[in-house]
Amino acid sequence: MSGRLTGKTALVTGAGKGIGRATAVALAREGANVVITSRTKSDLDTLALEIEALGNGARALAVRADVSLEADVDRLAKAAFNAFGVVDILVNNAGTGKNGTVTTLTTADYDHIMNTNMRSTWLCTKAFFPPMIARKSGSVIFVSSVAGINGLPNEPIYCSTKFAQIGFAQSIDYEAYPNNVKVSVIAPGGTNTYFGFDSGTRTPGDPVLDTYHDSEDVADAVVFAATQPPKSRVFMVWMRPMSEALGMGGGNYFKGTADQA
Repeated sequence: MSGRLTGKTALVTGAGKGIGRATAVALAREGANVVITSRTKSDLDTLALEIEALGNGARALAVRADVSLEADVDRLAKAAFNAFGVVDILVNNAGTGKNGTVTTLTTADYDHIMNTNMRSTWLCTKAFFPPMIARKSGSVIFVSSVAGINGLPNEPIYCSTKFAQIGFAQSIDYEAYPNNVKVSVIAPGGTNTYFGFDSGTRTPGDPVLDTYHDSEDVADAVVFAATQPPKSRVFMVWMRPMSEALGMGGGNYFKGTADQA
């Protein structure tokens, strides 16, 4: 049975775990071939087997890469284009965060978070967006955060990167729109993944996690953005957990440090 994305190819960064993993599976369920990338090859290999086991013809290409490095993104692009010819859907999802203040965070923290979240966004968009413009077809989707809409306490670097992602998306939309390329931002609130948690601050059994989005909820929003009607341009999907009070931009979700790259 054909899905809404049969014949399309998607590339998902930070695909090894969490939202990225759920997004890759959701896109594949709709029939898309999926290029999956992260820094951990074993996570990718397991995910590739799961995608191909769907039995709907969707193929998976696993490419280990650090998408904050230009050479790795160049290699990723070559692998994707050699395997599938085109990338129709780019999902910029790779990300990391660290809890702290200007007093406690370091310049090394700044470089790591900025490179993982924003430099990766620049490099991947630079690699895959121009071919979409040339073909006058495609979709670039950014998994940002409510932290890119309203600043959160104790996340000065993370919030900076998420505001930057949204501003970047707004800017390239001016280039995308006249060339029939769609740009969308998904801005989820608290999501029940390993992201942002470490053993000293929050555990998987913490009851607050039950009030958050599941990774699959965010993945469904990505699929929604990727399957918009031809005449539709949905730029922003702002997702808030039902437990979040009206008027709040988010909560202090990132109590520790974790990578989704």
